[in-house]
Amino acid sequence: MAAMAPLFKTIGTLGGFELACFWLAAFVVFILTGFALDYLLGRQGFGPYVNSVLALIGVGLALYARYNYLLPYLRYDPYLTCGLVVATPALLILILSFMRTRVF
Repeated sequence: MAAMAPLFKTIGTLGGFELACFWLAAFVVFILTGFALDYLLGRQGFGPYVNSVLALIGVGLALYARYNYLLPYLRYDPYLTCGLVVATPALLILILSFMRTRVF
């Protein structure tokens, strides 16, 4: 987690109102993501709130993988980070929904 120190430092330097806006915006984005995924997946989904939590876990995994295992690719940093942040939660929810309908 030492590689994610710049991200934690940036969040830590935010003031009271800015910090509240950051966490509120993150909460709203993940809830909206959960509802959008619930709409797209329909009966194969887990519900909007579970989809939101799974999206949050996926983003955390993506940032962890990005900052700890993909450091040499600094030239394409914004593209790599955005791609991982979008692809990892989508892949996680897709695999889990497939497992739910096929395995369980």
